[in-house]
Amino acid sequence: MCIRYADDPEADYFIVKELEPGFLARVKGVYHDPAGYFVDEAEAEAFDKQFPPKVKQKLPGQLW
Repeated sequence: MCIRYADDPEADYFIVKELEPGFLARVKGVYHDPAGYFVDEAEAEAFDKQFPPKVKQKLPGQLW
């Protein structure tokens, strides 16, 4: 098995779970994070501005 993490090819923390015994023996490749993992902070902030501001509340039954 040879699967590498694109952002850190020497990563020893990248773990793959084999679901079918022997399947990974014939697998070779590079894992890339999906584009959806990354958020443009400016776009997120512009999106959030479409909603009324959040108001912190303490409701009955809350512990803190």
